Amino acid sequence: MWTFARQFLSLILLFLFILPARAEIGPGLLWRIHYPKQPASFLFGTIHVDDKRVKSLNKQVKRRFEEAQTLCLEVLPDRETQVGIGMAMLLPPSQSLDGVIGDSLFSDLSLMLHKIGISPLESLRLKPWAAMVILSRPANDGGYALDEQLYHWGIHQYKKMCALETLQEQLRVFDELSMDDQVALLTDTMQNLPSLAKLNEQLIAAYLTGNLDEIYRQSLKMDFNDEALSKRLRDALIDTRNARMLERMLPILKQGRAFIAVGALHLPGEKGLLNLLREQGFVVTPPDLTVSPWH
Repeated sequence: MWTFARQFLSLILLFLFILPARAEIGPGLLWRIHYPKQPASFLFGTIHVDDKRVKSLNKQVKRRFEEAQTLCLEVLPDRETQVGIGMAMLLPPSQSLDGVIGDSLFSDLSLMLHKIGISPLESLRLKPWAAMVILSRPANDGGYALDEQLYHWGIHQYKKMCALETLQEQLRVFDELSMDDQVALLTDTMQNLPSLAKLNEQLIAAYLTGNLDEIYRQSLKMDFNDEALSKRLRDALIDTRNARMLERMLPILKQGRAFIAVGALHLPGEKGLLNLLREQGFVVTPPDLTVSPWH
């Protein structure tokens, strides 16, 4: 279960990444964050996938990571988190997925999940939103997602580790959806499954450009048909979480010398982390821009 739960964590984080935020910002995945005259930290926009292209970090990112004393991620992908996901994705013992979504839809879903290694017996235990996220997963290289890679590098380098959220806070957004909404999301995903692989590839290609505007444009293609539901999820998964993550990273940033990695779509926009940090008085600049230590 731990291996599957680790893969499922990547899927959850990917889903949180692909929901759109507001853009209106230029290129850049790595940003220097500091108060005037204080040691700098760096904020890095990730994509939560296992793909060797996105894990081949450039020298600038690697340098800033290695210089950091503290590593902060959305959640820490440790054993406790993996076990927690394995439990959170399951329906209560008194329920089964076929009873929730109906025999006909479950029959189609079971065939789809069986093709990617989930047995019908395992499928019966999944919550509708969990089945939806599993179906949405892109192909992987059989290793760690980018965030997990950073986590293991941080452990190896004896960095101080911190999480900006708890697993319960992240998953609460899905668990608080009504069953009707969960089934609607699942049905939408099943209907659009043939195009998901192409959309995932386009999103990864956009990420590799390092341009937040292009990432945003590609993410819009992955929105759900139900506009009202999509907006509720977007507000909960992006704007609300940005405010929470900002509050928790402030003490870390004031100390300086931290490397903070979150999904790239948490960076742009009026309620994005870059703008929120500027409102808190931080100097936010690209790392290659020369900044006076007295600024």
